Amino acid sequence: MEKLITIVPAAGLGKRLGLGHNKAFAILGGQPLLVRCLAMLARTGLVQEVVVVVAPGEIPQAKALVDSYRTTLLQDLPYRFVEGGKERQDSVANALATIKDKGGYVAVHDGARPFAGTEVFARTYEAARLYGAAIAAVPLKDTVKIVDHENCVASTPDRSSLRAVQTPQIFELNLLRQAYAALRKQPVAVTDDASLVEALGHKVAVALGSYENFKVTTPEDLLLAENLIKRQELEHAL
Repeated sequence: MEKLITIVPAAGLGKRLGLGHNKAFAILGGQPLLVRCLAMLARTGLVQEVVVVVAPGEIPQAKALVDSYRTTLLQDLPYRFVEGGKERQDSVANALATIKDKGGYVAVHDGARPFAGTEVFARTYEAARLYGAAIAAVPLKDTVKIVDHENCVASTPDRSSLRAVQTPQIFELNLLRQAYAALRKQPVAVTDDASLVEALGHKVAVALGSYENFKVTTPEDLLLAENLIKRQELEHAL
C-alpha cells in the first residue's frame, strides 16, 4: 500500500474555548488534545508519518509535550513539527512544502478531532485510492435553511443531498501539490482542502464519517468529549 502521510493543523488559538492558549494543549481526559489525536492516528495502523503544524514559536513546547508520550502512546508513529501560517490553508501549505516524497497519499486531519478512528480513516483512504481525493462526511440531521439579507428564509435545500464535512481529507500527494500551486497563483480563501481540489475540476469522493468525529471547538464540545472518553473507557473495561 502507498505511503500515507498525515498533516495535522494544530495552530488554533482556541478563542471559542476561552483558554487563552493553543487548544491543542487543552487537557482532555487527562491527556493533551493533540496527543489524543496523534494516538488515534497511531492506532489506525495506516499512517506512516505525521507533520504537526503549530503556531509560530510553539514548536519547542509542542515537541516537549508530545515527546513525553513517545514511549507510551506514540512509539510507532514518526512525527515532526512545522510552524503554521496566518490562515489554515497557509499552515497546510507550509507542511506540504516540507514533504519530499515523490508520490503516495497525504491526509489532512484537524488536531482537534481526536475521535475519527480507524474505520473512518480506512473508508476515506480507500475512496481516495479509487478517486484520487476523498473526504469524510456525515448526513445532516437537521433541516437547513438558506436566508436572505433580511435574515428571512430564501429557500430550503433538499437535506438528503447535504453532508457535514469532516476530516480526514485524503488526496494523492501530487494532486494536493497541484491544488496548492494553483492557490499560490490565484489566492482565495477556502475552509477546507477539498475545495482547492474541486477548483481544479477534480472529482472528490465522500466517505462515511462518524457523528463522534466532531471538532472540539467550544466549551460544550469539551464536555461532550470528556463524556465520550468516559464511555469508551467503560466499554473497553467490559
